[in-house]
Amino acid sequence: MSEKAFEVFVSLFLLGTGLMTLAFRNRRNRLIGFRVGYTWHSERVWRKVNTFGGLSLIVYSIILLCLAIYGVSMNAFTIAVVVFVVVEVLIGTWMAKREYELEELSKEAPEKPPATEVEIPRTGIKPYLLVQLGLLGFYLLLVVLFWDKLPERVAVHFSASGQPNGYMDRLSGLVVFPVLGWLIPFSLTFFAKDPGFFARLSAGVTRRGWFEFNTIMSAGIVFTFITVLLYNVGAVSANAINYATIGLFVAMGFGIYRLLTVRPEEEM
Repeated sequence: MSEKAFEVFVSLFLLGTGLMTLAFRNRRNRLIGFRVGYTWHSERVWRKVNTFGGLSLIVYSIILLCLAIYGVSMNAFTIAVVVFVVVEVLIGTWMAKREYELEELSKEAPEKPPATEVEIPRTGIKPYLLVQLGLLGFYLLLVVLFWDKLPERVAVHFSASGQPNGYMDRLSGLVVFPVLGWLIPFSLTFFAKDPGFFARLSAGVTRRGWFEFNTIMSAGIVFTFITVLLYNVGAVSANAINYATIGLFVAMGFGIYRLLTVRPEEEM
């Protein structure tokens, strides 16, 4: 699949996701929509947040589709997608919390469950945030140490055989892009410190499982970017990129396993 075809596929996938989110905006479910604790507690909040999420997905996917047809590079396209995901999560979570708090202050909030019905385990979030920050700090330290050995343009995208086929300037490719990728699991961990973000415990996912999943994904992402960094300074071969990719998928699988298997009684 060519880069343009892949970009068009991602754009159309996001467009379909936006249309599905709009289609299910009036019905809470576990598969489609912006699902955080605040939206689960109220049909009105679910509808409003998912209307925003669906419309923004549709608009942005059309913009991405135009960029793909125009022929924007894979690197710029990927950064655009990552930035959108982060902004969408930030705005959606803020909107859900705000709308829920407004409803809580109103006289009509029949669907809001009593506080005694929702028991939020007190899993400490700080260790997971510190581990993720430590991973990023270690990576950035390596970037500083190897900076003078890096070429002005570095390889950041690789073919299935591990050969580089996409390049960026070293600041964007080895600092901006990795930080944006790291920011996704970190943000999802940070937001979960608010009990309202994670109030839907009946779905079988615990706070500790959520924290572990995002921390494992953070480690996998950082390990992958470290491999890319080492490749660009000539410390490892192209085969290492393939091994790093496999490692990322293994980390994802293990993270999903922990996400689904950590039980409430294991909470700290």
